[in-house]
Amino acid sequence: MEIKVIDTFKESEQVWIGLEEEVLRRKVFRSVNEAQVGAKKIVAGMAIFEPGERCAPHHHPDSEEFNFIVKGSGIVIDGTNNKETRFKLHDFIFIPEGVEHVHYNDGNEPLLLLFAYAPPGELPSR
Repeated sequence: MEIKVIDTFKESEQVWIGLEEEVLRRKVFRSVNEAQVGAKKIVAGMAIFEPGERCAPHHHPDSEEFNFIVKGSGIVIDGTNNKETRFKLHDFIFIPEGVEHVHYNDGNEPLLLLFAYAPPGELPSR
């Protein structure tokens, strides 16, 4: 094994999610996983939410997740505990395994959110 540098916008697996539901659209660049770089214990990448976009409620039953806000701000909705929390530029978000959540860009600029799951989990389907 060796260190790899991945060009996010050219070499990552591009997954557009929620295309059939305008408010749920987002662009996902999955950069670190077994298929991309041979990672066996983590999945990571970047999600871009345009203003007004959000993900559908989902959870990762066997994975912990963290997010880092690279650009923008928004709200993370904890559906399991019925709680909303505002986040901003350079914040970390920790999501325990199995907790239903939604990321929502209620701002005026694109939201760039770095994500990682461990152990590897699946992206939501919508």
